[in-house]
Amino acid sequence: MEPLPDYNELWRAAIEAGGREKIDDPGAVWDRRAGAYDRARGEEKGADEVSMMTIGPDDTVLDIGAGTGRLAVPMARAARHVTALDPSGKMLAVLRRHMEEAGLRNYTCMKARWEDVTPGVDIGPHTVVVAANALGFADLKRELEKIDAAATRAAYLFWHAGEWREADERELWRDVFGAEEERGGYPDYLFVVHVLHDLGIYANVTITGTETVTPYPSPEAAAADWTRMHEPPAGKEEVVVEHFRKALEPDGNGGYVLVRRRRRAMVWWEK
Repeated sequence: MEPLPDYNELWRAAIEAGGREKIDDPGAVWDRRAGAYDRARGEEKGADEVSMMTIGPDDTVLDIGAGTGRLAVPMARAARHVTALDPSGKMLAVLRRHMEEAGLRNYTCMKARWEDVTPGVDIGPHTVVVAANALGFADLKRELEKIDAAATRAAYLFWHAGEWREADERELWRDVFGAEEERGGYPDYLFVVHVLHDLGIYANVTITGTETVTPYPSPEAAAADWTRMHEPPAGKEEVVVEHFRKALEPDGNGGYVLVRRRRRAMVWWEK
């Protein structure tokens, strides 16, 4: 049998080409984006993904890259306890607010990067480990091995299938940054499956379509959130606003909605 490509090195090369490994303090970056990120969740609250997983009242769940609680909140409704791990204090502050609004107290917040956490030393075992859209590690193999070590029953990873962005988003990216891949997307879920295979983990894959609906009062408001998330160079403001004038749909009440449809993979395995 011909040897397979080293998918971990191919993944690392893509991360390095995007310059993501050079970010010294990702927590500070996401602190600036917390409000915009929370609004971008739109009507998608994570309940659909949670329903795809097997999480019961005896489970303890580690949510890696928990963000503002899109999955952590519905998982806390189902599990005995959720540990929400994220490098951004402001993202975790929003998560705490959502937990409070939901009347939930069975959770713990941990401000840290997963890359800096050692399972069994910094954090104890959990029956279930979840990482949703949180696999932007340069050394994917190392961090997946840690995820497997931290889980005693099952692990669930959510990642994109196919293109990272829709066609109009890629066009906006080119118009603003000059090249789609300069600070573009990540390799898709097949890389994750191959790296897991190299670790002797033969994961299951479920592909689903997702639709996120985000309300905005105006194209300018949508453009402002996009700018906070992606930090484009000065002078591109009108390009971004014009994009959202075309991309937004009227909601029938004087406002607008942004509808995004993507394919998502749930990559999962049982211990």
